[in-house]
Amino acid sequence: MSCDEDESGPFVVFFLPTVLGCLTILLARRWAYSQVSNTSSTAISRRRKIIKDPLIKRPLPPVTTKMVAPKKLSGTAKKGTPVLDEDFANGKRVRARLPSNTPVPEVKLPEGPSPPKHIPFPFIPLDGELLFEIMTFTFLAVATGLQFLNLYRTAWWLPTSYTTQAMHFHLVDPHVVMFIMGIISPRLLLSASVAIVRLFVAPKMMPHVTMAARMFILGAIIGMLGWSTYYLLLKYPLVKMVYLVYPSIIYFILFGFQIDAFLELNHTETLPMHSCSHDPEQIRLEVEMLKEDFNLRVKKILFHSIIGAYYTSFVPCCFAQPYLYYDVLSAAQQVGLVWGSLCGRYAAQMLPALFCDVPHRATKHLGSWRLEGTATSETNDVPQWSGSKFWSQGSRVRCDDQIYIADTSTVAADPTNMAHVRFYTVFNNPSKLMCLLVCLQLALVLLKLCLLFSSIVWHYFLSIVVLLFINYYSLYKMLRDYLVAWKVYKAENLIQDKNVQAN
Repeated sequence: MSCDEDESGPFVVFFLPTVLGCLTILLARRWAYSQVSNTSSTAISRRRKIIKDPLIKRPLPPVTTKMVAPKKLSGTAKKGTPVLDEDFANGKRVRARLPSNTPVPEVKLPEGPSPPKHIPFPFIPLDGELLFEIMTFTFLAVATGLQFLNLYRTAWWLPTSYTTQAMHFHLVDPHVVMFIMGIISPRLLLSASVAIVRLFVAPKMMPHVTMAARMFILGAIIGMLGWSTYYLLLKYPLVKMVYLVYPSIIYFILFGFQIDAFLELNHTETLPMHSCSHDPEQIRLEVEMLKEDFNLRVKKILFHSIIGAYYTSFVPCCFAQPYLYYDVLSAAQQVGLVWGSLCGRYAAQMLPALFCDVPHRATKHLGSWRLEGTATSETNDVPQWSGSKFWSQGSRVRCDDQIYIADTSTVAADPTNMAHVRFYTVFNNPSKLMCLLVCLQLALVLLKLCLLFSSIVWHYFLSIVVLLFINYYSLYKMLRDYLVAWKVYKAENLIQDKNVQAN
């Protein structure tokens, strides 16, 4: 029985991945929440295990004071000498005193526009590092198997077929499979090792143990890759070895000789924090650090997605037998679909809404300028731009023979620095960036559904159905982040507009 005889097949398979994708998402989220919310029945343990947003600034608790009668000063203390806080050293009370002629410093409020107000961003749970690596490794392993299925499939359902298996397993080179597994498994091995060791090792020893685990896993992976490469050299020409080592050149160009990007997506699980500073120079330094962190995340997303698609879908085609015939267009289609799925997978994990809120808060302090025109003799009274002060909305400054106007309530940006302009454009409203990611992921899902309805070959049909699962999960996470961010920033804009009208 052939697949093209069943006219109801596309409709059945359209609903099948949708239902299975929803069930997978619900089960994964339920398992993740059970790891966090596994609390005891006492009220104290419940209060201790509540997950709170680290970005929300909470007021300090009030300090309770008690009226105490003044004590006599010792003979060594002189009148008029201010007494500071008391300390205890070696069981004795020690008082630090200032000389009588030392002036008490006065705290002066910064001049200029008032700093912007931030509203708290709700906490959105993310996948743990171990759970993320398990799901990613499973997806990459399945994608590798699907590409081998596209290359070595059989007509096992025919009565005259000499095999009962769906694939010619004897044609699959085990050393190619070993090399691919060595490329896609280091992050999972490191995450699992750290998670297991953390149960038995004290926290102060974790940095040393993590470094030892990284060195051990890196040595094991290099040995595994070297072993498989040696046997591949015996069976294939030297030209094909270029396909295996070519991505390493791209890695050294992007990241240099650091191994952190190969073994870990992030050095730490904590997101960067924002500091509301009254110094414009500190604001610009913070923006520079956040910009570098964002660029590094984007490079990791692109690199790891390209590497995953390259080794799981392109390398099996490179090492196929010369006499093997396969559809080159469908194999290239598999490479593109896997790359798009991995891009969405990494983007949903490394660019969440909670991370994008930190650069957004920095942009409120950074502000933006609008170019008015070229400086002339009539604009000599316009002051020169200075980086040591904040500029209020509507202020006109002169910089590099150009006149700029402050376009926001508080401006600390350099008018001639295009990096500040791009940073403000991207993170002034991060929901636009999230909307772009949602649209790209939705377009990929719709493309796969169109290919699903137009495909009649069973192994291509199966490949698209399996790849749709990871796209549904990524689309759900991106859409959730976008809806939350859109509502939060819409409310923030309304509050700021009311404050501007009140002033």
